[in-house]
Amino acid sequence: TALAMLNLRAGKKAMSEATFLRSASYFEAGIGMLCDDHWEECYDLSLQLYSLFAEVQHCNGCFEIVGEITTVVLNHAKSLADKLSIYITLLRSLGAQNKLHTAVELGISVLVEFGLKLPSPNNSDIMADFLEVREIFEAMTDSEFLSIREMENSEKASAMNILAITCWYTFFAKQEHMPILLTLALQLTLQYGVCDESCIALADCSLTLLLQFKDFNGSKRMADLAMILLLKLDAKKCIARVFVSLYGGVFAMSNHPKRSLKPLLKGYQEGMFHGDIGHAFINVNAFLLWCFISGENLVVLEKDIKLYRNRMTEYKQTSSFEFSAFIKEAVFKLVHFSGHQTSEAGVLADQKVRVQLRMRENHFVYACYSYIFLGVVEYIFGNYDLAADMFQKKKDLEKRTSKESGYEGLATFYECLTCVAMARKLEKDKWVSQAGTAKSKLDEIAKYGEINYEHRCLLVQAEMFDVEGRSEDASNTYDLAIAAAERNGYFNEQAIANERAGDFYYRNDNNKYCHYYGTAHDLYYQWGAFGKVEHLYKSTPF
Repeated sequence: TALAMLNLRAGKKAMSEATFLRSASYFEAGIGMLCDDHWEECYDLSLQLYSLFAEVQHCNGCFEIVGEITTVVLNHAKSLADKLSIYITLLRSLGAQNKLHTAVELGISVLVEFGLKLPSPNNSDIMADFLEVREIFEAMTDSEFLSIREMENSEKASAMNILAITCWYTFFAKQEHMPILLTLALQLTLQYGVCDESCIALADCSLTLLLQFKDFNGSKRMADLAMILLLKLDAKKCIARVFVSLYGGVFAMSNHPKRSLKPLLKGYQEGMFHGDIGHAFINVNAFLLWCFISGENLVVLEKDIKLYRNRMTEYKQTSSFEFSAFIKEAVFKLVHFSGHQTSEAGVLADQKVRVQLRMRENHFVYACYSYIFLGVVEYIFGNYDLAADMFQKKKDLEKRTSKESGYEGLATFYECLTCVAMARKLEKDKWVSQAGTAKSKLDEIAKYGEINYEHRCLLVQAEMFDVEGRSEDASNTYDLAIAAAERNGYFNEQAIANERAGDFYYRNDNNKYCHYYGTAHDLYYQWGAFGKVEHLYKSTPF
């Protein structure tokens, strides 16, 4: 028993230094030194060794061992409080393995064990309850918010922990449960006081208000409260989780996404250090995604994707690995594709298989993101029929499931451009009407982050002027879009704007097209989109 205790201490020390392989060896050695009837003779020591051994093996990606240890602990634990640690480890392990539906179901069952009452997702009062509790927080001044006492009820604090983990998985698997869990977490915070997981609840509330309700002001206020509380509580163990919602979502949409890149890497580092491996890599995926959207060099990005995907494999983070696939495919094509656009069917068919697989596995968000990024890349390469098909499939999936996928600004921008391109080919009235509807939506989104949408709205407007035959207005607005993209630091979309201007002048027999195509070439090259550079040579008179 004494030696087992020494190994427990050594393992905890190694955990504090984030050396999870070494800590696992200490905990395993300690378990081996326990007597045969250790669950009766030294229950507390056994519980700690087994629970911590499972936790570090989760960090090491040894999920089979986590499952085995979980069974042992659940068979011997004397109370729900004693099961909490192993439940948390099991939830995170399920999430890492992409077993999101199972994770949500487990999380909800544990919350019920805590005696919490969860209404049915079909309850008509769910959204009203969510908005009501949100309004209470929004109405608070900073000083009133900071005066909320800290949570002392250990059982409620444990429930908040389970809520924080489960709520994230609901966004990907069972969105109908998300407002239920968020409402409960905010109500517990109001009733029993703030805890570390209250930061997470506020951050998730901010993201939900932005994506689902388009409540930009409310979203910003809840984000501010989350950051204020994170600082007050010095809740470093929650940084990875909070930063995913805020810097991966809210702040990246309201400010230039380049400003979110360093915080997302910090979220990754803090997550790895504190053993929140799953959310560490979700921060990485958000980093990679926003690098792509904001126009970071694709060659460098491709190297980063390879590096982090190797680490995801090392830690067996299946969920994050699969999520990063569509970013990898988009970057690879832009950098390496060198054929003519008519030969792309094979590449697209292979990517469609991946999309269908994700859909069969009920990963709604993965499927939608794949459609978005496939649509973006196919648009850039001038495959407008394929791009239109991708954006339509994304909308159909959202409509069929009544769910929100996120990244609406990016999707709507490229959908607008695709609709205008299709209007030049066939059924002009139909596609112009669709472009107008999408443009109205884009204008509404643009109110939340002008720096991200000024040039996008101008480019769409220029394209619509062209289709309407308003050549002078189109010419002026193309230049405004190009200038705004340069001013706002989006030279990837500045390249697209120059290419569209080149197309405009070429259609109108104006030799200005040479200047715009040449500028587009230089900007695509600067972006690292060498495949697109080659495509530009082959598909334009430049």
